[in-house]
Amino acid sequence: MRFSKQKKAVKSLKKRMTSIATRRKRMHANTRKKVLWRQRSYVVAATAAC
Repeated sequence: MRFSKQKKAVKSLKKRMTSIATRRKRMHANTRKKVLWRQRSYVVAATAAC
């Protein structure tokens, strides 16, 4: 019984770690997109003002 409990804990920990990693990747991608969008909109605004 003890072994199966430990196995379950390891499995849940593994799952949690992978979900954290994917969340971090997604957040990183989103921030990059936001930064790129901000730069692009700034360039458009600067060229429109000229």
